Amino acid sequence: MEWIRNNSFFQRNNRTVVSTVDECDPQACYDSFKGHWDQALKIIHRVQQLPSHDDVLGVVSHLEQMVTLLLYDIKKTDRLCITINSSKCLEYLLNQNVLNMLFDWSTRSGRYINAVKCEQIKLYDTLISHTRHLLLEHNSFLTPMLKLFNSCHGELLSKEINKHLVDLLNQLSTLLVQHPEFVKLFFTNEKNGNRFVIFSLLIPFIHKEDAVGMRARDALLLCMSLSKRNKDVALYISELSDFSLLVASGLSGLYSALPNAIDDIDVPDWHRFTPDDVNEINGLLYFVTSLEFSNAITQVAHPSIKRQLQEFLYRGFLIPVLGEALLQSNIQEQIAASAYLELIIRTVTEPGLLHAVLQFLVKMDYDGERLFNILIQRIQSNDMQLCLVSLALFESMIDLNCEDLLLELVFKHLQPCFHLIMSQRKILLPLDPLCPSFEKLLLLAPNCCHLSDNDLEWEGSKQWNNFNHKQSLYGRYYAYLCDARNKIGLCQKACNTWSNSYNGNCDLSNAEEKSDSLISFERSSEYESFNLPNVEDMPEDNEFWQMSSNKLKRLNMIQNFDETPCSDEAPSAGPFLAILLNKLRKFMSNSIYVNLHVTGLISRLAVYPQTLLRAYLLDHSLVFQPNIPSIFEIIGIIKQEIDEYMIIQTDREHLIKYAQEVLIHREIMLVNIRRYHFEKASVSKPQQTEAFQRNGPKRRSMNFPSITSVFSRRASQIENNLSMVTPAEEPQSCLIYPKFTEGQHVALCAVLLDEWVKELAALAQEHTIAQLATLMT
Repeated sequence: MEWIRNNSFFQRNNRTVVSTVDECDPQACYDSFKGHWDQALKIIHRVQQLPSHDDVLGVVSHLEQMVTLLLYDIKKTDRLCITINSSKCLEYLLNQNVLNMLFDWSTRSGRYINAVKCEQIKLYDTLISHTRHLLLEHNSFLTPMLKLFNSCHGELLSKEINKHLVDLLNQLSTLLVQHPEFVKLFFTNEKNGNRFVIFSLLIPFIHKEDAVGMRARDALLLCMSLSKRNKDVALYISELSDFSLLVASGLSGLYSALPNAIDDIDVPDWHRFTPDDVNEINGLLYFVTSLEFSNAITQVAHPSIKRQLQEFLYRGFLIPVLGEALLQSNIQEQIAASAYLELIIRTVTEPGLLHAVLQFLVKMDYDGERLFNILIQRIQSNDMQLCLVSLALFESMIDLNCEDLLLELVFKHLQPCFHLIMSQRKILLPLDPLCPSFEKLLLLAPNCCHLSDNDLEWEGSKQWNNFNHKQSLYGRYYAYLCDARNKIGLCQKACNTWSNSYNGNCDLSNAEEKSDSLISFERSSEYESFNLPNVEDMPEDNEFWQMSSNKLKRLNMIQNFDETPCSDEAPSAGPFLAILLNKLRKFMSNSIYVNLHVTGLISRLAVYPQTLLRAYLLDHSLVFQPNIPSIFEIIGIIKQEIDEYMIIQTDREHLIKYAQEVLIHREIMLVNIRRYHFEKASVSKPQQTEAFQRNGPKRRSMNFPSITSVFSRRASQIENNLSMVTPAEEPQSCLIYPKFTEGQHVALCAVLLDEWVKELAALAQEHTIAQLATLMT
C-alpha cells in the first residue's frame, strides 16, 4: 500500500470545505457533512464493478472531509455530557448506517481494499478517541467495526495498516479496562468457542521488535489485567489461544539467536551485562524486552494464565534451551550462558516466574548431576572470566534473600552442625556482647599496610582531595560500620518471615507453624517451594504465588539433626561454602578482580542475620571439625604470606602506596563514570508510563561489592568518556587495567585484605548490636 500513499492523488484536497472551521456554525457543518456523504454515496452506488483510482480518491477525500466536520461538531458540544443527539453529524453517521455501507463497499474495492481498510481503521480510531465508550453502545458503530476486525484476522497487512490497527486495539484495550462491562461485545461465536477479537488480533505482534510491537504488548498486558476480572477473557487466553506457548517459544527463539560467545569482552574484570551491553550486543535488547514482557504478564494476569506461562517457560525454555546452553563444553559458551542466566535473574522480579527459574537451577539433573552443583563448581575454574561470571551469578542469587535458595546453598549443610565439634552441636556458643571477633579480625590486617598518616600523603593525593572521600568506604572504619548497619537492617527485614531461624536448635513446632502459613511476598523474601504442583492442584487466586511449602524438606532436615554423618561421608559445610573458602585460600594467586568478587560474596553472606551462617563466618570462638577450615584461619594464612613477602621488599612502602593509589584512582574514575552515565540517562530519557518499565530497579547492572567498587565497564566505554567525567588531573587510563608486577600484585592483595577485615569486623560488631537490640525489645 506504500505506493498508493505516495501517489499524488491521495494527497489532501486543497479545496478544504472547513478551512475556516472556527467560523462555521453547527448547522452549516451538518449540511456540509451530509453533502460529502451524498457525494461519496453516489460514487459507491455508481460503481458496480471494481473502482478506479478516481473513484477511490473521491470516496476517501469525502471521508476525510466528513471526519474533519465531525470532529468540529463534537468539539462544539460539551464532551462531558455528549450524547448521540448532541452532535447532529454523529447522529447522522449512525442513523444512516454510514460505517456499515463503507465497509461493504471496501470489500468490493479490489486492489485498493487495503487502502480503504486503512482509512476505516483511522476513522474508528479518531471516533473512539473523541467519544470514548459511548459509541460502543450502538450497533451501527460496533457491527461494522467488528466486521473490519474479522477481515483483518489472519491477513498479511502492510506496516501502515498494522500500525493504525494496533493503535486502535490499544485504545480499545484501555477503554475496556476502564469499562469492563463492554468486554462481552468483543467476543464472536466460533466453532471452538468464543473468540476475543481484540486479543486475537494482537497476538501476531507479541515479538515484533519495533514501536508497533511495544504498543501491542502494552495492549496485551491490558487484556491480561482484564482477565483477573473477567472469566471469559481468562478462559479464552488460557484455553482457546496459544498465547503462553507463543511467549515461551518466542523467548526460546530470541535466546537461541543470541551470540554463543561474547566476542567483544576486552577487559579482564567483565562479569555481567550492563545496560550498555544490553543495548549493544546483537539481539540482547529484544531478548530482555521479551523477558520483561513475560515478567509483566505474571504480575497482572489471572492465576490460571500465570501457571500456564510458568509451566511453558519451565518446560519449553529453561530446561531444553537454557539448560543445554549452560552445559556446553566450550568455556566461552559457558561464560556467555552464565552471564545470560545472571541477567535473567536480575531482570525477573515476579515471584511465580522467578520460582520457575530457581526451581530449574536447584532441581534439574543432567546426566545424573545437578545443574546447581555444576554451576557451583565453576567458581573454582582456572579460567578467570568463567570464575568471575559464576561469582556474579551467585551474587545475584544471594541478593534475592530467598530462603529456599539459601537453604540449598548453605543452611541444609550447616543446620545439622556436623561442621562443629560434638560439644557445640546442640547449642551454638552464646553471643558475647563485647564482640571480641571484631578485634580478632582487625588484627588480621597485614602489617605492611600500617603506614603512618604522613606516609599516606602520596604524590597522587591532589586527585584524592578532589574526590569527596566521604563517598568511599576506603580506610574509614566508621563508614564500614554505617554500611554494615544499613545492610544488616535491610537483610533482617527481608528475612522477617522466613519459616526457620536457622540457629542450630531443633524447633520443630516453630518450623511446622511457619511452614503452614501463607506469606505475602510483598513482606517476605521467601519464594515458593521448588516442587512445582500440578495445575489442577493449584488454587484459583494469588495464594499459589505467595505460599512456601518446604515443610517436608525442613522437617526431614530437623529430624536428622542428631544423626551423625555416614562413616564414608566427611563432615562438611556444603560444597558452596567449601569452594568459596577454597577460592579465598588462593588469594595470593587469584587476580585482583577475582579477589574483589570472592571477598564481596563472602561479605554478602555475612550480612545474613541467621545464627548458623553469621557464626560460621564471623565468630572466631567456634571450633570446627579438623577438615573444615575457618575463615579466620584462612585470613591468618594469607596475612602471613603477604607479610613474609613484603618484609623482604626494600620498596614495600612504595608498593603499598602504589596499591592504595591504584584502588583509589580506580574508584574515583568509576564513580564519576557511573554518575555521568546515570545523569545522562536521566536527562536523555523522557518520563514514560509503560505497562512494564525497561531498566527498572531490578536491573542492577552496576552492582558493586562494598570494598572498592567492582568494575563492570568496558575499556572502550571508559576511554571514550574519561575526558568528560574526570577532573583535569585525571590519572592515566592504564590505572584502570594496568599490568601488575609480582610485588604490585602482592601489595594490592595486602591493601584489599586490609580493607576487607575492616568490613568483616564492622559486620561482626553490627550483628552484635542488632541482636542485643532484639533481646532488649
